[in-house]
Amino acid sequence: MNATSLDELRGGLAGRSNVDEKMQQVRELLVGEDLRQMEARLAATDLRLKELERSLGNRLDALAARLDALAGEMTAERRSSFEQLAKTIVGLGDDIRRIGRD
Repeated sequence: MNATSLDELRGGLAGRSNVDEKMQQVRELLVGEDLRQMEARLAATDLRLKELERSLGNRLDALAARLDALAGEMTAERRSSFEQLAKTIVGLGDDIRRIGRD
């Protein structure tokens, strides 16, 4: 019979596992340190990116608050200017009426 026995299959799988383990050791020796360094750099880059996002968010919030404050100031100044203009117009109207009576 040409069929592989159960013992041969088990031995083959065990042999393959041993080869896979040795290949893993070779990979670790060849590129393990580079992979660890790259992972560390990626982690540091990710952390820096999160810090920049947080900083940018804070700056944008501060800018939005400043713009709101400026808009409020402009509204108050515009209101004050219109009130002053209205008073001046009323005064001119009074002056014109007074001149018309004289």
